[in-house]
Formats: sequence, C-alpha cells, structure tokens
Amino acid sequence: MPHSINGDVKIAVLGAAGGIGQSLSLLLKTQLTRELPNHRHAQLALYDVNADAVRGVAADLSHIDTGVTVTGYEGDRIGEALEGTDIVLIPAGVPRKPGMTREDLLVVNAKIVKSIGSSIAQHCDLNKVFILLISNPINSLVPVLVKELESKSQGTQVERRVLGLTKLDSVRASAFLHEVTIKHGLKPKSNTLDDVPVVGGHSGETIVPLFSQAPNGNRLSQDALEALVQRVQFGGDEVVRAKNGAGSATLCMAHAAYTVAASFIPLITGQKRSISGTFYVALKDAQGQPINSSAKRLLGSINDLPYFAVPLEITSQGVDELDTSVLERMTKYERERLLAPCLGKLEGGIRNGLSL
Repeated sequence: MPHSINGDVKIAVLGAAGGIGQSLSLLLKTQLTRELPNHRHAQLALYDVNADAVRGVAADLSHIDTGVTVTGYEGDRIGEALEGTDIVLIPAGVPRKPGMTREDLLVVNAKIVKSIGSSIAQHCDLNKVFILLISNPINSLVPVLVKELESKSQGTQVERRVLGLTKLDSVRASAFLHEVTIKHGLKPKSNTLDDVPVVGGHSGETIVPLFSQAPNGNRLSQDALEALVQRVQFGGDEVVRAKNGAGSATLCMAHAAYTVAASFIPLITGQKRSISGTFYVALKDAQGQPINSSAKRLLGSINDLPYFAVPLEITSQGVDELDTSVLERMTKYERERLLAPCLGKLEGGIRNGLSL
C-alpha cells in the first residue's frame, strides 16, 4: 500500500543550507505541486547544522507562492525534521575542491552520514521511508549508511530503501550526447534529448555510460565516443575547475536530485504501483544473501560486488526487479574497456566504506 495515500507528503532535505541543498529546496518548493494530485499537499522539512543559514533559507522559500509548506530545523532538531517523512534527501557533507576526488571526502562525510543514519533509524518508519543519498563518495557512503541502518533496525529490509543517486551521470551523458550529435550533424537541433543508460558507480572510471544503447550513440566515431565517455566520467572535475575552488557541481546535481524525488510522488500517493530509475543500491541483505532473484543474476555478472548502479523497479516495499539486460547488451568495448576497470575500482570503494 502507498504510505501517504490520504495524508500530506513530507520530504526532508538534510543539508538544506548547502550548495546543493538550497537549489534542491528551491526546486521542491516551486515545482513539486505539479506532481501532486489536487487534493494532496507537500511539507518540506529543511534541516542543517548551520542554524542561521537554514532559518534564512526556510524564510526565503516560504515567500514563494506555491502550496508547499516549508519549515526549517537546525542543530538537535533533526528528529522533528525526520518525523513522519516519506522521502529523506541527503546532500549533507563537505563538497569537493580543486584537486580532490570524491574519495578524498570519505572520512569526514562518513561521520556525517553515520550520524544521519542513526537519526533516521530513531525517527523514521523504516518500512515506509525512502532514503536518497546524494553525499559523496556515493560508492562508499551507501555501504556506510546501509550498514548503520541495519545495525539499528533488524528485520526491516532497510537495504531495499536506501538509494544512491547516480542520476547526474545519465543527465550528463544525455546532455553531452545531444551536444555532440548536433555538432557532427547526426541529428537536427531539437529540445528532445536521448536517454543514455549509465551503470556501475558514481566516481571516475566506475561510471559506465552505455552510449551503444542510446539513439545515435552508435553512430559516433571511436575517438568521439571515448572523449564522450571521459567527459561523463569526469564531468564533476570540469565544474570544480570552472568554479576555481568556489564550489562543485551543485546546480546540475540539484536538478538531477529533484527529478528523482519528483518521480517518487506517484508511488507515494498511490497513483502508480511502481516506478523505475537507475540507482546505486545494495544487492545483498544483512545476512549476505541476494535481495531477490534479479540481484542474484546481476551478482554473477559483476564479480559478486554487493553494491552496483543499474536500472531497476521500485515499489512501496523498496527496490524490486533489477534490469540486468543492459549488461547483456553491452558492446565489447563497453565490457572490456569500461566495465572491467569499473569493477576493480568499485570493489575498493565498497571495501573502504564497509571498513569504517
């Protein structure tokens, strides 16, 4: 059963005063009513450790003329922010600076994510809430968060409700492919962009864009294809350099996160029985067993790695069927040059997260 079929939809943003958090909160406040049935309302709970900043953001957003209710919470009020939530979005953490990889953020952001996980376990219904992690490094922090939640909540299958957001990778792949195919005369100018499946992880070589499975993607020269793959894998570095130390990829990440959050509304309100998307998720439960039969099939293709991003279905019970066909349709180049190094790097990222 959908969990907010008669009540308000409540979304918490943890780290709402940061670069991603502010932009994401703005999108939720201004756009979310488009996704809601007319008789339903949304509550936006904004939390940050920076009390003055989050109070300011909440006050500022509350002046915007939509029906989304905005409340700010700070410091030790995280429990109030989380109480009764349907979706928890987590952009909290330290952003990247020039010369830093996402992995450089691990130790400090792991402490933040562990603390948040403990609060979620204490204040949220773990049979109901969807937990969407944005904080980097995703490859390691999703295992950190799942491990923390499992330790606090036996018997809930909470690993099926924690979703690492890799949407930005497919957003970039779609945008860059659109740009290149128009530039090379492979398609006319238009406002329609082709979807590109992206699997693996969310850092450098662990990002595996499957351009062969996108319209026009297989029409590119090998050199153009490899340049496109490189740009998707290291697109975050491009933004960090362009901002010259003043920030990381906040605006495009907020857009990607909003798109994902909005896709959950029909599921939460009972308009749909399932939704689809690509997420970095746990493939094994707390006992080390595959979460379902499709996860078991996938594990056989990825060296038994317990976390991986792949297209999947989500129901009110969390992660459901995983689409393993995208891996089966990979080209030789994608399998040997992209997937193989991805698996090696991803194994290290997962191991680092589980060791904390």
